[in-house]
Amino acid sequence: MNESADEYVEFGFWEKLLRRRHYLVDPHRQLAATIRISGLVLVLLITINAVIAWQSHTTTNQIMARNPNLGEVMRANDLRNLAIMAGISLIILAMVVIRSIMYTHRTAGAVFKVSQCMDKIAAGDFNTSLRLRDDDSLRELEEPFNKMAKALLGYADEDHRSMTKLADEIEERGNSVDAEMLRRIAESRSHHAD
Repeated sequence: MNESADEYVEFGFWEKLLRRRHYLVDPHRQLAATIRISGLVLVLLITINAVIAWQSHTTTNQIMARNPNLGEVMRANDLRNLAIMAGISLIILAMVVIRSIMYTHRTAGAVFKVSQCMDKIAAGDFNTSLRLRDDDSLRELEEPFNKMAKALLGYADEDHRSMTKLADEIEERGNSVDAEMLRRIAESRSHHAD
């Protein structure tokens, strides 16, 4: 058994999955979307199961009218079929819940990452790049965001050079205090751009 398979055995598949990924990045929105989708699927499953159960009951009554001896067998068959349909419906509903959480994670996780990078840009850290996973929903924002960050970094570097040049000119005119203050401001902006 390889190392990753040993990890799954040691920690258990679900523990590793839960430890590795936090699928509820934005629990309120993700759960609200999951509840709406699951509610719709649940209504559809209940409707389908009710129609099939009604049809089966009608067929059973017709068969029992012709042959009353089959009543117990037909009722048992109807109950077994109803239990199978309910079990399949619960499996479908569970799959819809899991899949909708995974799908909303692709959007909520991407929004969270974009928001983090925007906060860094707002704080003056222009040397930020956005990296999203291949299956994230907002993948098309990655390139424009990185172009914007690179442009802002260029503007910050240009500002730094201009302020440093201006500080040199001020110092040449004999005002070293103002020149030093301007250099500190330029360095603080340069620090954010690094």
